Amino acid sequence: MELLAVEAQDNDIVRVYLDDGSIVDFDVKAELERIPCYKPLYDKELFKKVSFKNQRIFWNGQCDFHLDQILERGHFVNADVKPK
Repeated sequence: MELLAVEAQDNDIVRVYLDDGSIVDFDVKAELERIPCYKPLYDKELFKKVSFKNQRIFWNGQCDFHLDQILERGHFVNADVKPK
C-alpha cells in the first residue's frame, strides 16, 4: 500500500489517501497529548503543512508517523474498505 496524498483536516485529523482507493482519517490528538515531541503540532499553521514521503507522513524533523501506525489507529472513511 502506498500513500498518494495527505490533507490536514480540522480537529487534529490528517486525511490519508492510499493507492488502493481507500481513505483513512488519522486523529493525532492522542499522540499530541501523550508524546512531548509532538507538541509543536498544536500550532495549526504547522499542522496544515503535513507532507508525505514513502511510508511516512511528516511535519518536521521530529514529528512523523509511519503508515502502519496510521492504518492501526486510523478510521477508514470508505465504508467498504476494512483495515487488515
